[in-house]
Amino acid sequence: MERFTPPSECNTMAELRVQIDAIDVALINLLVIRSGFIDRAVDLKKREDLPARIADRVAEVLDKVSTTAAENGLDPDLARTLWGELIEWSIQREIKELGGD
Repeated sequence: MERFTPPSECNTMAELRVQIDAIDVALINLLVIRSGFIDRAVDLKKREDLPARIADRVAEVLDKVSTTAAENGLDPDLARTLWGELIEWSIQREIKELGGD
């Protein structure tokens, strides 16, 4: 993973913004990788005759990210909200391919 300058070592807003922009790019790149797995999930769900939305799995993922966030100093409610949106987007993408819900 890319190394970033710690916030405490940024002495100007310009330096800080460079780091934030670099982090945004890294996050986008990770989301691209994650979306590839969502595409693969569509293929596997078709083969295994699974629906796009599996409520127990959604709850499991949200609980995991909330716990992981809290353990790492990120607001767990923020993580749960962000992943909730990401999961819903992923499910809608799967529904388009699988049909139904």
